[in-house]
Amino acid sequence: MRRRDWIDLAVVAAIAALTNFIYFFLCRADFFFPDSFTYLAPARNLLRGLGFFGGPGVVETMRTPGYPLLLALFGTSVLPVIVLQHLLNVALVAGVYLVTRRRISRPAALVAALLLAIDAPTIHVANKILSETLFTAVLFVVFLLALDARHVIATGALTGALVLIRPVAIAYFAVLAAYFVWRRVPSKQIAAFICVSLALPLGWALRNAYHTGVFTVASISGTNLLAFRAAGVLAILDGGNFDDALARRRAELQARANAEVVEEEDVENAGDVDHAVMARYHARMAWPILLRHPIALAELTARGASINLFDSRWDALAIVSRLPAEWVRAAIVAFTIALFILFVVGVVVLWRRDRALALLIGGTVVYFILISAGGESEWRFRVPVMPEYVIAAGAAISAARTKG
Repeated sequence: MRRRDWIDLAVVAAIAALTNFIYFFLCRADFFFPDSFTYLAPARNLLRGLGFFGGPGVVETMRTPGYPLLLALFGTSVLPVIVLQHLLNVALVAGVYLVTRRRISRPAALVAALLLAIDAPTIHVANKILSETLFTAVLFVVFLLALDARHVIATGALTGALVLIRPVAIAYFAVLAAYFVWRRVPSKQIAAFICVSLALPLGWALRNAYHTGVFTVASISGTNLLAFRAAGVLAILDGGNFDDALARRRAELQARANAEVVEEEDVENAGDVDHAVMARYHARMAWPILLRHPIALAELTARGASINLFDSRWDALAIVSRLPAEWVRAAIVAFTIALFILFVVGVVVLWRRDRALALLIGGTVVYFILISAGGESEWRFRVPVMPEYVIAAGAAISAARTKG
């Protein structure tokens, strides 16, 4: 790299460090989210030598081990994990600059890196005990390896590891395999990639099957299928306020599932069975509802995708800003909408000049936005694809600057 590029890299990394750690110092040690404790519990049991358990005698199947292992490395001390997550954000900004500079242009690299450095959801989620930041960093490494299309075994191994950080990556290997086919990677290498990428998830599913009798990578998938997809479909059909209808339908379906578990498993309370067993009943009840109402499911998915893309998390900045909340909201919402437009334009621009990059960015963003699009959709489900998102946005602004 030229001296100018090193200066650029130092500047964008410094800006990312400032935005991340200013937020860190202003947020008053607010590090927890409702999901945080479901990661901390198995991490603490690992440290006690009890294995990957959620509680005494309770096999942990709801969460995969990737993020709890990171927590355990720090003795479940929260502060160093949060600092590490903010440092990962800084590293991601640097990585975005480097790959965009190499593949597109210096202006695109500067824009992309700065957009990621000031992205409110990305900064906010790094300040929480949540798996998104670690997942985003590993996903970006997978993205870079896949873009190169030469190190397919390493790509496969990390793709499998992604699933053990967040199971939402369960089918991402198929996106990468299709990309490798398009890149004309030899079929034997693609087959090896698929086998390696499935090894860790299958191994973990076998572990869960051994302990609970249920073959699943993460039992939360069955629960979410009922609580947010099936209940979400019924809420769409009900009309009116979606959140109210979703809460009502969730309660109804959960009560039915509990009754079925008590009857068929011969227990006094549904909570007496392993979560994996309960989730199996959830999935069994959810699928007929989803298959019966494909149009409502499509509406739910479209609604969820729009939330994933446009939910701005403006209140995270309003908390630490001295500006009026309505000003912060207007600015962040406008930024989020503009960024989406730039992303779409950027993918089109890249398709004309770097189709491999355009295809991998598009496939990655579409996969992760759609797979998490349901009744549970929210701002943080966009965070894992923000590095790829801003690369496309940077390409759009660079193209506009060139034409100008």
